[in-house]
Amino acid sequence: MAGNVRRVKFMMGCALAVVACTTTGLPAAQADTTPTCIESDNGYKAEWQASWAIYQAEQGNSTDSRSSIVVDLPITIAAPLQQVWSVYSNLHNDIGRHPFLKDVITHRTCDDAGTQVSDFTALEDIPMGPITFPGHTQAEQRLHPAEHYYTSDSWDIPNITTHQLITFIDNGDGTTTVNEHITFLADPTLLQFTADNGAASHRAYQAALKRDIENGSLTTTR
Repeated sequence: MAGNVRRVKFMMGCALAVVACTTTGLPAAQADTTPTCIESDNGYKAEWQASWAIYQAEQGNSTDSRSSIVVDLPITIAAPLQQVWSVYSNLHNDIGRHPFLKDVITHRTCDDAGTQVSDFTALEDIPMGPITFPGHTQAEQRLHPAEHYYTSDSWDIPNITTHQLITFIDNGDGTTTVNEHITFLADPTLLQFTADNGAASHRAYQAALKRDIENGSLTTTR
């Protein structure tokens, strides 16, 4: 998104860097086997690859002048852990529930020793007064089904990055608590606006997922 418009951070899902500072104590992913991947050709893949190259270069940039804000967004859903996990971690269930999200274009999916990785572009229609801006968020999601958590990272113009760690806890009473731990990185002049609007959009789709899981509209299992 251009200027202040590129503030809604998609996060299913909406990404790329390992959130090392937030995953302490979680099981380490195994990397001894060769990933099994499926590639998908589409008109957005070259854009994803170019944007991802910028994202990766920034991860080791010690002169990065951006600032960060971290938020936690917990929500308790009246449904069993496995049902909540299977619905909540499915990117396509955010379509129509996440504000402005119109589609998710998948470029590659991989299974790496039980970790499921998806590279994708989130297409958003962002209202700008009398017009709508077509936003593209480039992202990667990494599912850890055995441990019921996933990480997700995204990048978009103007150099806004998010890192997410989403955890699922069985409360033992038929309910499940999901927490989205999100780090927003942006230029200091855009950071608060980015974090406020990003957190608001995440709360909106969390509420929609909770509603549709609890009323039985979403029962997808993996």
